[in-house]
This record gives sequence, C-alpha cells and structure tokens, in this order.
Amino acid sequence: MNEQKLRIVLFAPEEPSVMPVFFDHVVPRLRDEIAAIGVVSPIYKKSSWTGQAKKFAAAFGWREMAVEAAHYGYYRGADIVRRTVPVGRFHSVKSIARAHGVPVLNPGDVNDAEFLAELRALSPDLVISVSCPQIFKNELLELPRLGCINIHSALLPHYRGVLPTFWVLAKGEPETGVTVHYMSPGIDGGEIVLQQRVPISDTETLRSLMRKCKLTAADLTLEAVSRFREGSVSALANPAEEGSYFSFPKRADVLEFRALGRALR
Repeated sequence: MNEQKLRIVLFAPEEPSVMPVFFDHVVPRLRDEIAAIGVVSPIYKKSSWTGQAKKFAAAFGWREMAVEAAHYGYYRGADIVRRTVPVGRFHSVKSIARAHGVPVLNPGDVNDAEFLAELRALSPDLVISVSCPQIFKNELLELPRLGCINIHSALLPHYRGVLPTFWVLAKGEPETGVTVHYMSPGIDGGEIVLQQRVPISDTETLRSLMRKCKLTAADLTLEAVSRFREGSVSALANPAEEGSYFSFPKRADVLEFRALGRALR
C-alpha cells in the first residue's frame, strides 16, 4: 500500500542541550514531509530571561544556575563552530533544520493572527508540539487537517505540567515514559495516541533521563506519523481527574530530589 505523504509542522523551543537529540533523529527521516519547524523562545509567556533565571536559582541554587548558564553558553558556541566546521553534531534546532533544508519559522506568539495566517498558507496536515512552552488556543488547534499532537515526557494522565522528568525522580518512581496525545485547550489534555514506558536507573540524572525520553519521543513520533499516514490512529482516554499535575519545583522539592541521591547532570 502506498502511504500518502503528510505536510507536518513541528514546534519546539530553542534549547541547545537536549532538544537536538530529538530533531537529529526525526528530521532526516521525515525530511520530505516537514513543511517547516517553528522555533520559539524557551522562556514562558509573561516571564523573562531574568525572571526565569531567578526562579531557577531560587529552587536549585545560584551555583547550579551558574553551571546551567555555562553549559548553555558552551552548547551555543559549539553550534556556531559546527556551522562552519563540518565535524560533530549541531546543538540547535534551527541549525539541524537548515542543514536539511527545512524552513524555520520564528513566531513570538504561536496564536498571533499574523503568524496563524503564515501557518495556514503552509496547509499543514499535522502539527507536532515538542515541549513547546506556549499554550495552543482553539484557532491553532483546529488549523491542521489531522489536528495537533503533543509529545510529553511522562505517562499521562500522571505527571502533567512542567518538568515531568524532574518530578518522577523527586518522587522516587522506578519508571516514567513518553506520551503522544492530541492537544486540547489547557495543559497536557487530549486523548492518548501512543505511550511507551522508560525505565529509570539508580544512577539516573535529570539530564540523562531527559535525553533518554527525547530518544523515546523521537521513535514514538515516527510511529505516530506512520499511523496518521495510514489513517490507523486510535486514541485512549486521558482523564485529568485520574492523574496528577506539577508546576515548576520549589526549593523544598529540590531538597527532596537530592535526598534521593539525584543530581541534575
């Protein structure tokens, strides 16, 4: 059977250390079907770089904030070098997209009317959100022919919300997972398309678990796209009242995380 190719638009934040793991795996395999990749700021709406840095430091400490900033700077610098020296890996979503000839969109607000007109002109069949820090409103959710799906690093309906990989470690879970689900108004709602469990090792760090989940997410995304091509998507309920929701951790949560022997990297 000949599968009909789709027109896909992906959305993701420009995060240089973990997000490229996903796109390195997905973009080469879906190159002929990706109409564009929308790259947004990693800073949440109604926040700022300074505000988010202070929030991180209040929870994890200024030392960890300094280390995180140093890693961010290193990866950004390494990505600039990689653009001119064809050795090693790219460390940005934009660089991966451009290396494969994929158009890059830079929306300030994914729900802005002008941007939605630009997106509508692409006639996407499917929109895929990969940790996009902006909530999709109804007009965007209804724009693609097959709908919008999100890739969440937890086994929904449990661990909805922010930093699920941190929370499963802080709560001492033996495993987590990745969920592909339809998007609905709100956070991490919508019926479940696919799920896969991910084991958590005794030596797991937050960064190692995030990378592990992104690799699993890449495989699940490819499987989901294949099912959408075939028209063989089935969905399961994702009842929020049966799950759990977590926001950005506070200092006490980080102490709980560290008391279990966990580390950021």
